[in-house]
Amino acid sequence: MFKKEAIKERKEFNNELYNKIFKITKKPGIILDLGCGLNPLSFPYKDIAYLASDIDVEAMRKVKKHFKKNKIRGEVFYFDLNNTKELKKIKKVDIALMFKVLDDLDKKTIKEALNNIKTKYFVVSFATRTISGKRMNSPKRTWFEKLIKSKICNKIRYFNEVFYVIKK
Repeated sequence: MFKKEAIKERKEFNNELYNKIFKITKKPGIILDLGCGLNPLSFPYKDIAYLASDIDVEAMRKVKKHFKKNKIRGEVFYFDLNNTKELKKIKKVDIALMFKVLDDLDKKTIKEALNNIKTKYFVVSFATRTISGKRMNSPKRTWFEKLIKSKICNKIRYFNEVFYVIKK
């Protein structure tokens, strides 16, 4: 079950974050959110199509209900990022979001996702603080920066999370 805090995770900077992302990428027509959890509940734009996916059925139910209630153009579907054979079946999008999901995947799966998802940009984030608010032992993901090499367009940092905007 989700706590209300999960929805408020980026409340302090949510609108600013998307404004910064769209300044780099241009405002998209369609977004894919892989491992979305409840992130779509705080998405501030109704004029952008939103494809939301996760492995958590309860989260998907809440997101679907939110889309319907708020008349948001979007789709909600189950997708496990570990199932790399299915990556090529995902629709082409302008931006693919992967907020705080890559730490749970192996490097081969991450490479497959970055290579096979049809998108112009990825926006990937990592936590820099623990749930209790303490600074993480290794908040910098040098392994990830090496993996994506020179494809980073920008890094957006907040007190608890760092976002990488990556041009494909």
